[in-house]
Amino acid sequence: MSLSTVRNVAAAVGAAILFAACGGHGVIPSQSGAPGFNAVTPEATGPCYTHAVQPAWIFEGSCNVKKLPPKGLSLTLAPYKGITVTVAMPKNNSKGNPSLALVDAVGGKAKDIKPFKGKAFPALPKTAGKSVIYIEAVNPFAGLKFTGGNLIVMVKAKKLPGKTCGVAILRQNGKKFSWFSIPIRPTVSGNTINEKISGGAVGTLFPNGLPAGPLYFNAACK
Repeated sequence: MSLSTVRNVAAAVGAAILFAACGGHGVIPSQSGAPGFNAVTPEATGPCYTHAVQPAWIFEGSCNVKKLPPKGLSLTLAPYKGITVTVAMPKNNSKGNPSLALVDAVGGKAKDIKPFKGKAFPALPKTAGKSVIYIEAVNPFAGLKFTGGNLIVMVKAKKLPGKTCGVAILRQNGKKFSWFSIPIRPTVSGNTINEKISGGAVGTLFPNGLPAGPLYFNAACK
């Protein structure tokens, strides 16, 4: 997958979330798919450190690959560095039970995100707080639409590095990558971050559905 495709995918989702938070509307252009993603084995779990599963930067944390049925899917990663990630996908228009990949990484000094075409994965700026976890979700179904329910990203840690937390998505402007803070703030209870976005609201902003390919998120606190 080219960097421009990663840029377009991330920018599209970032723009849609911003529109949803501000009550606006927009038209998202169609995107190209991720080459090699069809090589994912539906029943695969555990390490998946290949470009067949992760088309761009490879995360070396916990990984899980499961079929995405139309009724939705809740996918939890095994604890990694004391952190557990769960992503719940609501009802959707997927067909043929395609395989959805979810993988995480701590990043930074842990060096568990491999360079892509010689470029290091963009780190979260210090102004966003201290990173808790980086999350990659590889969407297998071009034109994915949510038909109800909520898209939920939940992060549980042994101890969060702060009380004010947020979730950001990676986007690209020209040759520069930047982290876009999702304006819908997650709830924080104890050491759990819970980001909830209406699946129906997101779906109405994508007349052609979500494109296939990787999306990169980060949860951080300060």
